[in-house]
Amino acid sequence: MTSLAGRHAVVVGATGTIGIHIARAFAAQGAVVSLLGRTALQAQSRLEPQLASYAAPHGGNSSADTPASHRFIRLNVADRASIGHVFGPRASQHVDTVGPLDILVNCAGVSQTTLLKRTPDDELASILDTNLLATMLVCKHARLRPNGCIINVSSLMATKSALGVTAYAASKAGVVAFTRALCREMAAKSIRVNALLPGWVQSSMWDHLKPELKQAYLKDTPLNRVAHPAEVADAAIFLASNGFANNCVLNLDGGLSAA
Repeated sequence: MTSLAGRHAVVVGATGTIGIHIARAFAAQGAVVSLLGRTALQAQSRLEPQLASYAAPHGGNSSADTPASHRFIRLNVADRASIGHVFGPRASQHVDTVGPLDILVNCAGVSQTTLLKRTPDDELASILDTNLLATMLVCKHARLRPNGCIINVSSLMATKSALGVTAYAASKAGVVAFTRALCREMAAKSIRVNALLPGWVQSSMWDHLKPELKQAYLKDTPLNRVAHPAEVADAAIFLASNGFANNCVLNLDGGLSAA
């Protein structure tokens, strides 16, 4: 297993339930974490204490241009110019740019709960732009060092159908296909590219689901429960630290995909 101590990990969508757990898990492994999101600066005072016990290490695997401490950077993935700026060639110590990195986690996304016929055209485009195109653009502009790792968070809906998720499912299936294609392109720099497909996760989305839908999903899940976000973070740590994990499409759904 590859040590993550001193590595620069960038989590896009770090203010969400899954994102903050992934960021915290990388910090616990000794990585220097940049937390990116549309509300990252507003959430800093709330989330920073969660990283306080994981001070960014010095030495180890860190490079000279690795940030000295964990950082919060505003990034609106719906804005292409914002992506180009944040991941641009400016010095990594600049307060609003990322600089070179070792690990990239794309977990920003929006969901869908309406049937195709009832979903406005603009919303369909926004779902595809946020979940798929933004992932592609971040990977394009991110300056990963050789032997780095990309983890694209997709969804069980990429492979399993449900009502009211047409655009969401299409976008997440696109993330899987993109991950596989990018794996070949990044091979020259020994950069590994993997996809993580969570099923239902304990979150506000799950909490607001209708009780009858919850019961149906739990009935179809062999483990009869949903994932804790920390379990999703554990899977991300595995994909980042296992040096032979490449082109993995890792289901983390408690067996729901077998139903």
